[in-house]
Amino acid sequence: MNESIKSGTFVFRPRARLIKTIGEELISDDKVAILELVKNSYDAYCTLNDEGAIVDITFNGNVQSRPSGEKYIAKEHASIIIYDEGIGMDFEVIRTAWMEPATNFKKLKQNQNPLNPLKKYAGEKGIGRFASAKLASKLELITKQAGKDEIFIKFNWNDFSNEYDYLDDIKIEWEIRPATEIQNHGTILRLYDLNEDWSESKIKDLRVALSRLLNPIVPIEDFLMSLNLPKEFESLSGTIERPETLNRPNYSIKGRIAADGSPQQIVFYSKAIGHEEILSLNENEFRLPRKYLAGPFSFEFKIWNRDTDELKALANETGNIVKNVKTDLDELCGISIYRDNIRVLPYGNKNNDWVRLDMRRVNNPTLRLSNNQIVGYIAIGIDSNPLLKDQSNREGIVESQAFEDIKDYIKLILNEVEQRRYAERPREYQKKSTKSLFDAFSLVSISATIQETNPNLKEILDLIGQKEIEIKQSIIKVQEILSRYRRLSTLGQLVDPIIHDGRNFLNKIDLKSEIIIQETQKEICDIKKIGIKINEIQTIRKEFAQLFKRIEPFGGRKQGRPETITIEDAISNIFTLNRDELSKSNITYHLPDTCHRVTIDESELGLIFMNLIQNSIYWLNTIKPPRIIEVNIIDESDGLSIIFSDNGPGIKHEIEDRIFEPYFSTKPDGIGLGLAIIGELMADYNGELALIESMIGGASFKLKFKYRV
Repeated sequence: MNESIKSGTFVFRPRARLIKTIGEELISDDKVAILELVKNSYDAYCTLNDEGAIVDITFNGNVQSRPSGEKYIAKEHASIIIYDEGIGMDFEVIRTAWMEPATNFKKLKQNQNPLNPLKKYAGEKGIGRFASAKLASKLELITKQAGKDEIFIKFNWNDFSNEYDYLDDIKIEWEIRPATEIQNHGTILRLYDLNEDWSESKIKDLRVALSRLLNPIVPIEDFLMSLNLPKEFESLSGTIERPETLNRPNYSIKGRIAADGSPQQIVFYSKAIGHEEILSLNENEFRLPRKYLAGPFSFEFKIWNRDTDELKALANETGNIVKNVKTDLDELCGISIYRDNIRVLPYGNKNNDWVRLDMRRVNNPTLRLSNNQIVGYIAIGIDSNPLLKDQSNREGIVESQAFEDIKDYIKLILNEVEQRRYAERPREYQKKSTKSLFDAFSLVSISATIQETNPNLKEILDLIGQKEIEIKQSIIKVQEILSRYRRLSTLGQLVDPIIHDGRNFLNKIDLKSEIIIQETQKEICDIKKIGIKINEIQTIRKEFAQLFKRIEPFGGRKQGRPETITIEDAISNIFTLNRDELSKSNITYHLPDTCHRVTIDESELGLIFMNLIQNSIYWLNTIKPPRIIEVNIIDESDGLSIIFSDNGPGIKHEIEDRIFEPYFSTKPDGIGLGLAIIGELMADYNGELALIESMIGGASFKLKFKYRV
């Protein structure tokens, strides 16, 4: 039976409640909603008026107190008025742009700013205006352009709550009238029937958010904001200004990163030095080990030491008290992002450590800076950084490789400050010490002094002797524990290559086994073919066993007992375990073909070479091929020396004395323990670790063992 075919088209008819959904769901809180409305004022081509404030934000209402004593503006009978002296809107703009959600009007009009053609819009998705639905049930919009009549429009957002009404069912009344509220030009947003109370703490947070809306370090002088509040909150009223604290950092660094990722005109300031200096940075060090995608950006970071003495000094300089200085830093700390001079939320918000600086500091508290020590910004542009796109809710940038580039460059920049700050600050470290960490626990010197000055104090000498024995026994136990953890640390670094190689062996065994199974299911099977596959499986099993043999020294059974090994074989095993990573980085390595027997714990030798190899891989990835690692062994009269070299960027002369210090690192995310651990292990074997001149152009380390079998 044939049936007639019908066809046609549908159109979307959005329900009216879509408007409230945009405002209430996409905008996270009231403070963000006000910021969105202020951004619209910024986009209104504001010019500075005679009184010095362009955008006035006024709260009207009754101030009440909660049982806890906290004061708040009660939402009942309260209103918020946002007034700007921008160019205002004409009727056509309101009808075709303001009344169209998600319009691209601002983007289309980008180059038609009559006051500043280069100024960029803060909003581009056309949803900021619906922030008013987040704040209040009712909105009155009054706007006027110079020489024209005033336009008045009234919105009741509750009309958009009916689930049965469509968007085009809602009628918005308007009128064009002679000027009654705006004499020259500008826009007023009057919000009433507020949805929420405004507590004192919430208003404080709003003031901080407004102070950070525009770049707090390089403010825009032609755009000012003022907050007008009931007399009970008088201390929070007034023009939004940055505190004097921001003008007196201990350190600062500013400059620009070019489109290709290269640093340009990087300027560093240290209060101790007292002047700025232009840094000459090695592009091999100051570059990501991958293709850079984010685009150009400028930056400035101001940094404070938050030691008690330094905060007291800063308070004295600014005529303030320490508590207020701490509050300024706590409220404004963090790194903000500004797109065309307007802040991108939530970066830089309180407790928003989006670069994970605090985690870096946890891993290396001696060297690294924490988020609450920094007030800084990254400046990007809509046109210059197209891959840094806003999330739909206007609160954040979409996670992408380009955004990761920005994060990693922030660490590179801060790393330059951290190294210089480390050099300035006092620290205890015995330069190029070859002593073991545990030598400091010996009481031998005390006993010798007493023996010389008063040998009759036998009881005290016996007591010291007994305590010396107890300390040595405890040290042995601690060394065993440290040895176990060192071994586990190395094993942890080997997990990825072990898994990779292990899977390859298992896949090969599965493939051969499947062929055998298929052959045995035939009526007449090929015994010779089965035998060949079984032999191949046996070969694979032996290779698999070699993998376990190579990693066996890093297990926990031997507890660090030295044994006699061929050092070249042990070194070769470590390189084999790192083979895939070395190959992926296109690194060629050359190992010695000599044969030397030494007495050493193989896992500790493995830890030494694992750290050296990982360091080389990191730095070699910052240069173009060829990338080379060379290991040479030199037989000397008083011991055996191993020379480990690469042709990477090398080590800057000014930090050569610091690279062996615990927690000092030139890697942006480095913990700074690798070379310190190697030095400690070498001291345990009465050996030495030294940086020497490289024959192949990079870094070169000499490990000297002063005794061997």
